[in-house]
Amino acid sequence: MDEGYIAIALDDRRYFDLAVNLALSLHRCDTRPVSVIVDRAFQPTAAEAALFDQIIPAAADPILRGAMNKARLLDLTPYDRTLYVDADCLLFSSRIELFWHRYRGAPFVVEGHRQSSGPAFACSLGEKDAAALCRDFGLPYLTVFNAGVMYFERGEMAQAVFDKVKALHAGPDRDRVSYTYKHAGEYADEPYFAVALASLGIPPAEPPITARLQVTTPNVIEAAMDLDTGDLRLVKQPPGGTPQLWSGVLCHFCGLAPMETYFDLSDRLRTEAGFPKMVRTQFRPVVLTATQHREGPPG
Repeated sequence: MDEGYIAIALDDRRYFDLAVNLALSLHRCDTRPVSVIVDRAFQPTAAEAALFDQIIPAAADPILRGAMNKARLLDLTPYDRTLYVDADCLLFSSRIELFWHRYRGAPFVVEGHRQSSGPAFACSLGEKDAAALCRDFGLPYLTVFNAGVMYFERGEMAQAVFDKVKALHAGPDRDRVSYTYKHAGEYADEPYFAVALASLGIPPAEPPITARLQVTTPNVIEAAMDLDTGDLRLVKQPPGGTPQLWSGVLCHFCGLAPMETYFDLSDRLRTEAGFPKMVRTQFRPVVLTATQHREGPPG
């Protein structure tokens, strides 16, 4: 297939429930195919299966666990041009077409910033020192980004990125590059991609914060999210910082926060499509944002 969206819903039925919400939002705004990666034994309902052009069964990998399953995306995607989207995202606007056109021909694209000092990928589970990683790996900067959305095209460069990520995770520098994440044996994926991308000379896309592909919810203090108008604007205030207006087309509800907003929007999508509403009590917030978390460059 030429191009399409892919999500990962491994290890827990609830991730597939989120992927259903994502698929409903994607179909509302785009006609491109949507695929999802699931455990081999997983059986969706007929109505759920109809939302996806391909349901891709994947065997459990004893090494690449949790978020590190993203390192397998090139092996599993059916598309030549892939937009990977975390299951806890929703698409608000058909303006995503602009990004498909903008990124065409690029081997690997993420939105973020270049960072060579200070804490990077900081959350309540850990953080990395950008200067130390740059020094240890001979890099001018890290490609720092949120891995909830990644674009890549099948080819030598994307292969090199994923191979580098796997090699870093499997090698002696595993703990130097990243930190353990959520569950035993799992590692945060973003630091591996940050080092891999920078080492291969792939800088992040750095659009204005008011014209983003992905907007994330950490540090949000006020928001306008309208599925009908496509309005996605978040006022975000990092600890000790000043409020900033972010806007884009894909909202990444990190940890499903703000949860009531996420559930209200997903229930709206599900009701329109004739699906049962979310069972909200099955979900609990996982707050991973630390005081040092930031999405933009210093200053």
